[in-house]
Parts: sequence; structure tokens; C-alpha cells
Amino acid sequence: MRTYFAIVHKDEDSAVGVVFPDLPGCFSAGDTYDKAIANAHVALRLYAEAERNAGRQLPKPRTFEALYRDSGVREEARGAPFVGIRLKGLASTAVEIKDGGTKQRLPKRSRKAG
Repeated sequence: MRTYFAIVHKDEDSAVGVVFPDLPGCFSAGDTYDKAIANAHVALRLYAEAERNAGRQLPKPRTFEALYRDSGVREEARGAPFVGIRLKGLASTAVEIKDGGTKQRLPKRSRKAG
């Protein structure tokens, strides 16, 4: 399992936002810190699935030290906390079936359903 660090932002009069510096476009939000972090787990999994379905691999996550050395990341964080979000729950893709001339990949857990 990989762990990606996320920045947790909370501005006055706004929801709590979570962004992943290593994964452009991957973000989440919630009304509370707990909800935003829970949503970040879902956002990370969905982002990883979309990248995999597009034939792309996720970049290797940077360590906290490497992220903190990045002045752009420090500027974006501006004192906001970092949270490690573990990527889990991806089904491995093993089967391709042709449906009307197009290829469709099914996760292993979907093969039995049919």
C-alpha cells in the first residue's frame, strides 16, 4: 500500500479542503476535518482507478521530508497540516471482454457477477 501526503486547508467561512501535492487534480472537501479526510480516502481511490483505467500509473509518493523541502508545497500549505492518506481498496484488473467491438476491463471481483 502507498501513502500519499495531503494538505488540509480550512479558510474562514468555507469547507475543509484536502489536496494531494503529488497528484494534480486529486482533492476532496468536507464540512469538518474528519469528513474531509474521510472523503480524501475516497478521492484518492477514485483518482487511482481513473488513472489505471486510462493506462497511466500513479507517481511514487514523495516522503514528507521531500515534500517539505519543496518550496512550492510549503507555500501552498502555509502552515496547514499534512495528513498521510493510504491508498487501499483497488481491485486488480485481470479480465478484458469485448462488448460491441470495444474492450472493457472488469475488476476480479466483478467476474462472478457476470
